[in-house]
Amino acid sequence: MAGLSETTSTDFVRKILLIAAICTPLGVLFLMYLHFSASGRLPYLIEHYASSILIMNVFGGIVYVIDYWLDGKISWREAFLSRLICGLAANVAIVIPSAIFLSANFTSDFRPDTAKIAVLLIISLFIYEIAYGWFYSFRYYAHTQVERLRLERWQLELQFESLKNQISPHFLFNCLNTISSLLYKDVALTEEFIRRMADTFRYVLKNHKERFVSLKEEIEFVKSYHYLLRVRFEDNFKLEINVAKDLMSSPVPPLTLQLLVENAVKHNKVSKDNPLTVTISSPENTRLVVANTKTDTVVKKAGFAIGLENIKKRYAFFTKEQVVVKNEDEFSVQLPILKSGSNA
Repeated sequence: MAGLSETTSTDFVRKILLIAAICTPLGVLFLMYLHFSASGRLPYLIEHYASSILIMNVFGGIVYVIDYWLDGKISWREAFLSRLICGLAANVAIVIPSAIFLSANFTSDFRPDTAKIAVLLIISLFIYEIAYGWFYSFRYYAHTQVERLRLERWQLELQFESLKNQISPHFLFNCLNTISSLLYKDVALTEEFIRRMADTFRYVLKNHKERFVSLKEEIEFVKSYHYLLRVRFEDNFKLEINVAKDLMSSPVPPLTLQLLVENAVKHNKVSKDNPLTVTISSPENTRLVVANTKTDTVVKKAGFAIGLENIKKRYAFFTKEQVVVKNEDEFSVQLPILKSGSNA
C-alpha cells in the first residue's frame, strides 16, 4: 500500500512539473507578444510576468483536469475526431472567458487586446489537443504492443506445458509397454500402433508453437490418440465424436481436446467392469462439449486442476467467453467456438 501511495505521489508531482514546464514559458511568451503589440515595447514589471505565469499555469491545470475527465468518457482510439472536438470545445468554453476576465482585472496599467487573447488561446489549445491526442494514442499503442507480446509469450508457455504433459515419460512408458505386450501377439497391430504413436508425436512437435489448428486437425489427432488408448484398454474405452461439419474449419488451440480426453483416462479407472466413454459434441453449434462418464475415480492429482486451468487461460487469450466445467452425472467441459482471426 505504501509503495502504491509513493507511486501515485510521484506521478502527481511529475504531472505538476510537466504542466509548469510547458505553461511557464508560454505565459512569458504570451505576455511579451501582447505587451509589445499593444505598446511597442517589452514588459519590464516583474508583477506582469508573475501574473501571466500564474494565470497560464492555472489554466494548464484546468485543461489537464478537463482532458483527464474526457479520457474516461471518449476514447481517442475509437473516436479521435469526436474526442478532439469535445476537448477543444470544453477547454475553449472554460478557459477563454476566464482568461479574459482575469487579464482584465489582474493588472492595473496593462489591458491586453481581448481578440488577440482569444485567438492565441484557441490556437494554443488546438495544438495542445492534437499533441495530447497523438501522445495518448502513441502510449496506448505502445502499451497494447507490449501487452500483446506478453500474452503471446504466455500463450507459448501454456502450450509448452501442454507439450510437456503430452510427451511425459509416463505417456511414453505406457506406449512402449503396450508395444512390448503386442509385439509377439500381433505384428500388424504393433505396426499400426507404432504408426499412430508416430503420428501423435509428429502432430505435437509440429503444432506446439501454433496459436491455432483447425478443429478437423485436432479431431484427427484425437482419433490417433484414441487408437493408442483403445489398444491399451481394448473395448473398455470408447470415443464418440458428433461435431457439425460446419465447425470443422473453426480454430482451436492445439492439444486442447487431447488434454481433456487424457484427463478422462487419468482420473477414472478403466476396466471391463468400469468402461469409459468420452464424447465430443457441438450442441446447437454454439460450443464444443467434451464429456466423459464417471467410473470409480482414482485420486485426483494436481495435474488435473493444472490441465483445466491451462485450457481456461489459453481460451481467455482469444475470447471473453468462459470455459465451463460441470461435474454432475457426467464430467464435462464446454469450450467456446472460436472465430477465425480470434485474438484477446
